[in-house]
Amino acid sequence: MSDNLDNLINDAFTEFDAAERSSYLPAPGAPAVRHKVAFRRRVHLTAFSVAGALLIALPITAYSASPRGNNSPPDAIGSANPVEPASPTLSLPPSSAPASSAPSSADLRNASLNLPAFPGWEDDGCKAKGTRKFVHGTTTLADGAKLVIGELAPIKADLDGVPGDEELTTIRCQNDESLNVTQLLALKVASDGALTPLGYVINSADTPNVAATFSREAITVDNGVVRLAAYGPYQTNGWLPCEKQVRGYAFRKGAFRQVDGPTTFQKPSKNFHEVDFRNTGLLVGRRKPDGFGESVYCVPMANGAGEVNMYNNSDDPSKGTTHYTVTIGAVSFVNASDGEATFAILTLRSPSGETSQTLQSFRQDGDYPLGSEVLRSGVNGVTRIEKAEVSEGIVQVTVTTTSGKQVWSYRPFVADRSWQRVSS
Repeated sequence: MSDNLDNLINDAFTEFDAAERSSYLPAPGAPAVRHKVAFRRRVHLTAFSVAGALLIALPITAYSASPRGNNSPPDAIGSANPVEPASPTLSLPPSSAPASSAPSSADLRNASLNLPAFPGWEDDGCKAKGTRKFVHGTTTLADGAKLVIGELAPIKADLDGVPGDEELTTIRCQNDESLNVTQLLALKVASDGALTPLGYVINSADTPNVAATFSREAITVDNGVVRLAAYGPYQTNGWLPCEKQVRGYAFRKGAFRQVDGPTTFQKPSKNFHEVDFRNTGLLVGRRKPDGFGESVYCVPMANGAGEVNMYNNSDDPSKGTTHYTVTIGAVSFVNASDGEATFAILTLRSPSGETSQTLQSFRQDGDYPLGSEVLRSGVNGVTRIEKAEVSEGIVQVTVTTTSGKQVWSYRPFVADRSWQRVSS
């Protein structure tokens, strides 16, 4: 009875976590693609844990709606509420891997595998090396960390040039400090279906692991070369890397190596006056439906435009996502009492042609400009944001409302991301 209960709990956790993470859900036009990253403690994001998952059974997006954020000052737009890096954003156009003629393989979620060392993390929170027995996709390591395998339905393709297809799936390391680094694992399939690890696929000279879209739609295999969209080195600071690159990996001389695509990631300058906001990754904030806290999305920009999948309701990811094309207007600066505020209006267009605007205030926190939402059309009677201009330290925002065109004035603040509305 005890064993059955353990298995049920194990299964429940794995299915819950898979539903809430981004790495292995379909790309644009399908359910959310979310990449679970380590949450930064200094903004008080709740650490993900098994107990939390089973006891409260709430979506991960609920972390940014902490009751601590329910005390916003009157007439303030924005607050120091926790923000959650969200990413149904890391995406590539759908594609398919070659069909397989290989024999039926063993159930990798319930198999014993002799794993190689986990790239970059074997001595720092993820001692994967050795024979590991997976039960319902999970095994627990000696230090309490867990390995989760098979969240990506296996892709079958010839990876080593030897007759017969290999299998490609994800393996993720998770611990109680929110480590969730993910790798692609290639497995050889014997004639009787037995599985043997061939190696971890992501192996670039500049980083052993990347934040990427780990979904069947976003991964292609062509003549043994595995390609996927990478957004930067895996980070533990809580914010998403946001430089989109397509990198290719192939099995060469007994190991996987990067064979095409860029080999370095470029971080933008910390001086926003030197940053080309039209051609850099932007972390765009989106206020949660209850008004407390934000979700944050990576939007890689190129020539003033980018694409992103956003939750239709970040409190309920089961409501799905909408794929938006994002364009950015002029970037402006204003001196605030606690520094210099940087802001711009972004326009989002859905596939149906419907448009909306968001006024974002950007600050330096992590590697990419981090935006927080000051205003958004479609909320609080605002039907359109026309422009935002600086006048004597005040930002005057022209909006169209259900009552007509109005000018709203704001006093910006940088550190806590809040803009105080001073007149209407």
